[in-house]
Amino acid sequence: MTAHKLAPIHPQIARLTAPWMFAMSVMFLVAQAILIVMWVDVPNLRETTTQAHVDEYVIPVDSTYLGMWFEQAAIVTMLVVWPIVLLESIYHWIIRPKTKSMRWFHFYTLMFCICPSLRMCARSYEMHGQLWLPGMSWQRTNKRLRRRLAQHFSVPMIGIALLILPVLVTEFFLRDQVARYQWLRIALHVGTGVIWFAFAAEFILMVSIAEKKLQYIRHNWVDLAIILLPFFSFLRSLQAVRGTRLAKLAKIPQLAKLARAYRLRGTALKGFRALVILGVATRLFKTDKNRQLERLQAELTVARRETRLIRLAIARLEREIQEECEDSEEEGTGETD
Repeated sequence: MTAHKLAPIHPQIARLTAPWMFAMSVMFLVAQAILIVMWVDVPNLRETTTQAHVDEYVIPVDSTYLGMWFEQAAIVTMLVVWPIVLLESIYHWIIRPKTKSMRWFHFYTLMFCICPSLRMCARSYEMHGQLWLPGMSWQRTNKRLRRRLAQHFSVPMIGIALLILPVLVTEFFLRDQVARYQWLRIALHVGTGVIWFAFAAEFILMVSIAEKKLQYIRHNWVDLAIILLPFFSFLRSLQAVRGTRLAKLAKIPQLAKLARAYRLRGTALKGFRALVILGVATRLFKTDKNRQLERLQAELTVARRETRLIRLAIARLEREIQEECEDSEEEGTGETD
């Protein structure tokens, strides 16, 4: 095998493993969403509810066991998927050429090792830079694919983002019901998890097919903030580190400031929900612009068709006028003779 030519078996392996790696990346992302709900959203809702209803908020034993089961299932899923992605990354690092043109492929492989959910829509060097999508098979990342997927996700994502409205209404105006009814708390947690998962999955997909990734991230910073903000609530754990030998050795007072800023879990959740609302407005604005563009393009098509008909009518009239002139000249010549 030369530096730039792979054995025929490697593209075959890529074709066979692409659907499975996509599925495992989605499973890893689902596990991340579950842990965000269990470690961020559940404690936040418990704290905010018990402040006003200490006696009414009761956590059933079955609910505790169910939450622990989901949490353990998510952790087990991540521990199963992570080594598989690591093995695939090592395999790719071995078979792919170590050239300057391959530096981005190797960089993305390293990112997949850090966060396997990013592997979801990875481009395959073995398949000439194409990526695999469910229901679409292997696709080249061009403008047509980006426009097609953007249109496909626009309306469903707006609908998913609007789930934040009943979540907010329920938390602020139905606290008594939230404290009493377990199914209502579960519905709130499921809504938060679905919103986070949808934004994360769409962002990973669109970044994967974007030609200029940094430009896409810069233009869609709201979506990135929605994905990352819940993780900042984990900075609360830094409170336990302050004053220890590890913190003294690290000498990073900025971390202590961040820990104080995010001492309450609700801070990150409030920011998350505010950003989702901002994302809804941004997507609606983009949708309006897309509709306006489609309307103008349709009007342009009609105008071009009308222009073509007018030109044909002008050409026909010019031809008829020319024929009449020729007939008149022939009649004048005949009278002279």
